[in-house]
Amino acid sequence: MSRINSSSRRPSSVVVPPLLLLLLITTTFNLLVTISTASADPTSTIKKINRCSLRPFHNNDKANKYNIHRPPLILGHRGASFHIPEHTLPSYRLALELGADFIEPDLVATKDNVLVAIHDVDLNVTTNVHEYNDGEFQDRARQSEANGKKWGYYVNDFTWEELQLLRVRQRVPSFTQIVNLLHDWNTRELPLIGRPSKTGGVTGLYVELKKSYYFEQDGNVSLADLFLDELAQHPKASDLLFDHVTLCDGLRYDEYRVPPLVLQSFEGEVLEYLRTKFKERWMDFVEEDAILASGVVNATGEEDDEVDHPWIPPLVLLVPESMCHLETFWFDVESLHISGLGPNKNCLLPSPNVIESNDTVAIARAKREAQEWVAKAHSIRLAVHPYTIKLETEESGGVPELFSSVEEELRYYYCELKIDGIFSENIAVAQMIGAEGCDSEGSSPVVDKSSVCIKEERNLWLFGVAFLAIGAFLAAIVSTYITFYCRKETDTNRPLPLPEVDTSLELEHDDDDEEEII
Repeated sequence: MSRINSSSRRPSSVVVPPLLLLLLITTTFNLLVTISTASADPTSTIKKINRCSLRPFHNNDKANKYNIHRPPLILGHRGASFHIPEHTLPSYRLALELGADFIEPDLVATKDNVLVAIHDVDLNVTTNVHEYNDGEFQDRARQSEANGKKWGYYVNDFTWEELQLLRVRQRVPSFTQIVNLLHDWNTRELPLIGRPSKTGGVTGLYVELKKSYYFEQDGNVSLADLFLDELAQHPKASDLLFDHVTLCDGLRYDEYRVPPLVLQSFEGEVLEYLRTKFKERWMDFVEEDAILASGVVNATGEEDDEVDHPWIPPLVLLVPESMCHLETFWFDVESLHISGLGPNKNCLLPSPNVIESNDTVAIARAKREAQEWVAKAHSIRLAVHPYTIKLETEESGGVPELFSSVEEELRYYYCELKIDGIFSENIAVAQMIGAEGCDSEGSSPVVDKSSVCIKEERNLWLFGVAFLAIGAFLAAIVSTYITFYCRKETDTNRPLPLPEVDTSLELEHDDDDEEEII
């Protein structure tokens, strides 16, 4: 028998699977890049926000992207109460003229269920009720269980006509009169005056329902229902306070408008009740055409209020100093359907003991905790509007000892804490410091510090598509080259064919050859 080289029968190697594997890896990688970049694009959301924001520099994603600087909102505390007696029509009017973003009335109810703007349920705090007409109403003074057994002249013991006889150096205004004042300002006077600092120039109404629990216990009156009823009956309320259903739709990224109506209360259950009632009674406040025009189709479902129930005004929980640092505070806050927090400014300041100690480390730690408090609120989409900026001494609730002036105090809230708005009795000072902005190192009121060049505007998903196309092109080139090269090598290394052997011939051999073969 002849010897045959076994290597001549070895099959050629297969090179296709590695190429396919390379192409698969490249394609998968680029696909992941595409998905990740598309998901990172904030404009990819399909939800449409129809309600104006309470955070002026977080109105939309592009405003954040381009680092649009806009000062915090100025909330005229009881009007312009630094200059004119609080909760009077002249005080509200001056706040409007000074450029406040909101005027803030505290609403209480009279004996005949008329809402009026007074800071306290006890008329003796702000009016001349005790001295009026040589003590005509002195027999109305009484103790109230609902108000901690305090003696006073309680507003729900007086009719609206009787209140008109009293003086806070000016007359006590009703809610109807305040709405009329604001409507005339926004629709008649402001278009003639103009206000370049605002888009559209609208001013909002920031209402507090004062001590709802008192009226429930003392007079069995629901302040929330009374407010909703007056709101529904007022002929100008719908046009003035509920046009935010379409007001903020289609704004450019550098535009902003305040919500025309905001409701605040120290009582979370009152805010939840208002939210429920606004959902039930939405047709009392908003025309159905406005709802359809805004793109809202779900008018009853339990969805995101900003998207599906834009006629519900933003709701703000007021936070006293005794509550803001409780262990359960944030748990309780997250259980509410609210848009913002209105903390006592002492929640955001070092304690008096820390300030008196002059311990710089402790003061810095307290400021850091305040920054974290505001950042926590922002992380759950809540605006922060502290109260109240006053020019009086600290004993009167004015400038804390930590600061040398009200200007320094405002810069702390604006630039270090990055609040979204401030209740202020002096509108002009709050506006002036807001217009100054913050220094280059410090943080401006804009939370997102990332600097993005405006000329780089484009959709991120295009980068993913580009990577995918480049990857596929390179994979095709590599695959073609390797396939051609391997075919060439295969042809070069192929063994020559063996000659045919004539088996018919008998070969002679001797015994030695046979032994060698064996």
